[in-house]
Amino acid sequence: MFSSHAELVNTEWVKIPGKNQSGVLFGGDDKFASMQVNIRGQFRYSSKFPDVPREPDDFKGAEDDEYNVNRARLKAKGHVGKSWLTYSWEYELSDEYLLDYQFRFEKYDALKVKAGQWKLEYSRERSISSGGQQMLERSLINRVFTIDRHKAISVYGQLNKGTRADINYWAGIASGQGRGNGTSGPGRPLYFARVQWNPTGNGVAFVGSDISGHDDLALSVAYAWADYESLFSRFSSSGGGQLKRWPTVEGQINDVNQFTLDSALMYKGFSWQGEYHEKKVRASGQPTLELDGFYAQGGYFIHRSLSWWPKNVEVAARFAAYESQIDFNTHTNRERAIAVNWFLNGHNNKLTADITKYNLSSDEYSDYDDTRFRLQWDVTF
Repeated sequence: MFSSHAELVNTEWVKIPGKNQSGVLFGGDDKFASMQVNIRGQFRYSSKFPDVPREPDDFKGAEDDEYNVNRARLKAKGHVGKSWLTYSWEYELSDEYLLDYQFRFEKYDALKVKAGQWKLEYSRERSISSGGQQMLERSLINRVFTIDRHKAISVYGQLNKGTRADINYWAGIASGQGRGNGTSGPGRPLYFARVQWNPTGNGVAFVGSDISGHDDLALSVAYAWADYESLFSRFSSSGGGQLKRWPTVEGQINDVNQFTLDSALMYKGFSWQGEYHEKKVRASGQPTLELDGFYAQGGYFIHRSLSWWPKNVEVAARFAAYESQIDFNTHTNRERAIAVNWFLNGHNNKLTADITKYNLSSDEYSDYDDTRFRLQWDVTF
């Protein structure tokens, strides 16, 4: 938010702005403890249906224009005692609930441990912070396939760093109850794992857009898996919920198994990311719900090829689709989106505009489709 040379306050224990030229930094890396505090807001205009339309009624009941504060977050991170004993937390101000809290032991690159409540490292799209996205919002497949936030404990690390055999891994056990719920419930807990190979020795971090302009190719490919039994068949920031086409009764325990494959690269202003998902939901006395879907997304800073193009403006596009099948009846949802990002100060201050077309098709009824325009200012103080 602030220019690179701005310094409003600079004492031994307090710096404004803090790290990355934003927020307030108490303490520092050379102190016994530190805390970096930031506030982030997303201010959004939507021309209709602020939520993704997935069923006929969503298309029929398209709402009028809407202006809202889509996200308002208070965030903090730092260390205590040792630089490798770190913590972080994030609070949603508009809805008044604690999103994340993590305590991490990160002394060794090859083996790190953390516990708390956070977005489990499963899919790349969900692991990227909403403030670090390339598109204005995540794709329509995210809500269906994400395993989202849970109370959990996990191990993770990086092996063979900087080589052709560079590997990141994450594995853990979680509550399977979603954000804000207890540490256990009926059925087995949620087990998850993700293995990511960085064949160029330079992997792609969980962030969108090649803002830094990689001169060397950064490439990552990954496989992730999750398995659990729960009262819920999907999860989001709001906690546990149910998939649209999944029949539920009170107390029903859902058996869920899913996996995903993803890839990402960045090179000289161009970025790519994509995922493929499969998921099965079962319960006693119910037909199996099977889902599969994918998205493909890319962006480019055109000034790399056209000198007259504004340097900090990126154009991006995405196609996403998923099918849900139950009792041999298939519904298909699709999304086509084009976005333009104007980075005023990287992801800390950016304007994004997008146009998205949604389509729903099924053997049960005629096709539905509609188009939405949105404009958003995402800023971190």
